[in-house]
This record gives sequence, structure tokens and C-alpha cells, in this order.
Amino acid sequence: MNTKIKWYNDPQMVGSMLLFLPPVGIYGIYKSETIHPKWKNLTYVTLALVGILLALTFLF
Repeated sequence: MNTKIKWYNDPQMVGSMLLFLPPVGIYGIYKSETIHPKWKNLTYVTLALVGILLALTFLF
């Protein structure tokens, strides 16, 4: 029986997707079962801060 690993359970693939296709990478972080929750939370906080900074730059 040939079991294939899902792309979102491969940390290297998810990291690459975060760099090259951010929406797909964020989905991969969300769906992943192998990435530690600490790294998931760090990614979410970083994305939130970047979003807030972008919003502030467009307001001023």
C-alpha cells in the first residue's frame, strides 16, 4: 500500500509556499498536522502585524 504525504504536512513545502504563494502557504499552515502549534501561532501573529503595519501606512 502506497501512502502519500499531503503537501501541507511537509514543513519545507509549506515554507516554500509561504514565500512564493502566501495564500496557499497560510492554508498549508492552517491544515498542517506536523507543524508545531508554537510555529503556527508565530506565523499568525507575524501576518497580523504585517497586515496592521500595511494598513497604517495606507492611512497616513
